[in-house]
Amino acid sequence: MKSLALISFLAGIFLTPVLWAEDLFFEGDLMAAQKVAKSTRKLVMIDFKAEWCGPCKMLDRTTWKDENVISTLKDKAVAVKVDVDENSELAAKYSIHSLPTVIFVDGNGNEVSRFIGYRDAEGFLKEFSNLEES
Repeated sequence: MKSLALISFLAGIFLTPVLWAEDLFFEGDLMAAQKVAKSTRKLVMIDFKAEWCGPCKMLDRTTWKDENVISTLKDKAVAVKVDVDENSELAAKYSIHSLPTVIFVDGNGNEVSRFIGYRDAEGFLKEFSNLEES
């Protein structure tokens, strides 16, 4: 019984960061994310990605799991992932030519800023703070 409690405790410790990372991204589609963003006066962060994109996978493994990135985005944006292979019309609408591309839009879908390429957590937060200042 003690070993079961210990295993449950350790699993909770080690799985929590993974769950936090999963919680970063909105479960609905972009239109639903925009409605939430508009009602909460937040930006929408669109992470355009593809399964075959190595740098996109690096963002998932590193930047999007960073506690500072998660807490910053949770406070100021509604984050949503868009697979360009499954949503080619949306990728065309936002002129996505390189991956990963992260775009910030307002609640009406108007682009505010974009980052192209991989950013580690520190680089992402620096660019995000520059976005907030402008």
